[in-house]
Amino acid sequence: SSSSSSSGSSSGSGSASGRFAMPDPTLMDVLRVLRRVHLDWSSGGEESADRALDAQRKGVLDKVHLVFAGGLLETPDHPERCAFWRLAESLGAQCHRKWDATFITHVVAGEKRSGSVERAVKEGVHAVSKEWLLHAAQRWCKQREELYPAPGVLPDPSRLPPVPSLPSVEQRIKAALMAVKLIPVVGQNGEQRDFRLRVATRYFVGPALWPRVNALFDRFQALESNPNETSNEERDRVLKELTRLVGDDALGRIVSATEPPTT
Repeated sequence: SSSSSSSGSSSGSGSASGRFAMPDPTLMDVLRVLRRVHLDWSSGGEESADRALDAQRKGVLDKVHLVFAGGLLETPDHPERCAFWRLAESLGAQCHRKWDATFITHVVAGEKRSGSVERAVKEGVHAVSKEWLLHAAQRWCKQREELYPAPGVLPDPSRLPPVPSLPSVEQRIKAALMAVKLIPVVGQNGEQRDFRLRVATRYFVGPALWPRVNALFDRFQALESNPNETSNEERDRVLKELTRLVGDDALGRIVSATEPPTT
């Protein structure tokens, strides 16, 4: 749509608050699905639009084998009755009652840390939050697992693809904010906000400096978890070095963009 009333400013320039007007990626997902459905139906691949839609839906989590953990199944004795189980199957996933390292690809976890999540982390299997499944259903598209770590599992920004080299600060800020826009906000989770900040700062430091920036974030998070007079002084030093490496204007704007929504 060409209307900009919902975003508050025209594309390519910042609003009064310093935020960029960015398109909602969900709309692009919907358009992609509709194009595929139309192609399947019009080419004779499916006999009706209903069947084409169903085929697209079941292809979202094709080849995914998952187990649920952390209290997501209300009736463990009859998991097929549970909403998350039925949702996953409607997207083409195969749900299993028990862990089996020979074929399980994902552990979908609720709020509690569980043995299945611990084992998944140890064995390199995807351990994701329930929002990974919910957003896949909402957007008709398999989501990037590293953006949806299970509760208690720290996300790893280093697993994300490299960022492009952009010449101007404004271009970097815009690209960073668009990257942040794609990362789901799950409640008021401090670790999730920290992850979004880390992703954005990757647009302002080169590969050689990224390990140092990542270590500064780790230190800052540790100091925030155990505050005292000494830690307050060290926290200020860490923040000052982060500001120096990333840039005062850039850091301020991405911090503002990653603030959790107020109600």
